[in-house]
Amino acid sequence: MTEFIGTQNAVALQRRLQARQATIAANPDLVNGGRILHFLDPDKTGWDNVRAFAQEDRLAGFAVMDRQKAVDLVHSHLGAEWKTPAWRVFIGGQDPVLSACTAAIDKIQLPDGWSFTFHDCPSDEEIAQVQALNEATGVSPYPAYYMRSEAVPVLTTCIRDASGVLMAAASVADRYHTDCRLAHHAFAGMVSVSERMQGRGIGKVVNALALRESHARFGWTHATEQAAQDNPASAAMVTACGLDHSQDLWTVVAINSGESFSR
Repeated sequence: MTEFIGTQNAVALQRRLQARQATIAANPDLVNGGRILHFLDPDKTGWDNVRAFAQEDRLAGFAVMDRQKAVDLVHSHLGAEWKTPAWRVFIGGQDPVLSACTAAIDKIQLPDGWSFTFHDCPSDEEIAQVQALNEATGVSPYPAYYMRSEAVPVLTTCIRDASGVLMAAASVADRYHTDCRLAHHAFAGMVSVSERMQGRGIGKVVNALALRESHARFGWTHATEQAAQDNPASAAMVTACGLDHSQDLWTVVAINSGESFSR
């Protein structure tokens, strides 16, 4: 297990996020995303504060908002040199999401002997296995403390084969403050499926299981997920679980380094 994971810059950022948790918890418009600090209302937070965080991290998130507005704000307040990749945001209310998730779970049967488990404080071994699967499938893993729900409540869902080997994983984070504009929204994602099982609907099942169980535990009213514009497979998986992109909202990540940021 790796307590902090990724490049030297990524590890340093994860350490800073952990150290800032008390500040983040006291500010409804800041969000600890495990791998990035998100700003929900940068005008309210104050651009001097946003700029200080962003310049230290060389990375900043602007979650669930109009894409062009976010890009304009970044270039106006941080600088034109900042890159602004964006991910489509999918949102679903609890009723359509739970209905779709139940249908997905009922439709796709896991092979004989396979099992699924839920963890709000996974063991070191479980964390290491999920992190390894994330990395193997191009997903930047959460740091261990975040998976243990030490910052915000996080539910990790695992599907294992008959031999106990991890085949798929997904996470849901109850990461938004009750006084922010995304109150009672849960952030779902981090879906990873073993390469040999991809294309069989396992991603849809693990995502559906994660959403349904997290609702029982967190009581969210809306779920949000995101997918890259050039990743139709992820978009199809998310929409099959009852979320959609009808509001045309995006998460924009401002980057001022040579590194990239993955979902």
